[in-house]
Amino acid sequence: MSEKYIILSIIVAAIATYLTRILPFLFFTNKKPSKILFHFEQYMPMMIMVILVFYAIKDVSFGEFPYAIPELLGVLVAILIHLKFKNALLSIFSATALYMFLIQKVFI
Repeated sequence: MSEKYIILSIIVAAIATYLTRILPFLFFTNKKPSKILFHFEQYMPMMIMVILVFYAIKDVSFGEFPYAIPELLGVLVAILIHLKFKNALLSIFSATALYMFLIQKVFI
């Protein structure tokens, strides 16, 4: 790759990043938030979590040892901790720690 191409790529990426940061402020300044925006704000984090869970278990083999036990326990722990504490960071961190412990120490 030429130096010109790399510099142009960096400039385009910087402009795209800047635009995605500034456009919401241009569209929503001094306006009352719409109901659909409130709906997205309220439910988007949970929708993202559901997508991530399905993505995490899409390639899991339920028919072979360890029969998806680490993955299912990780998902279960994430759900239970999130329901109890309502803290996404805590639920993600604890479920990931449990999953890593299970696959590295228990189900070798």
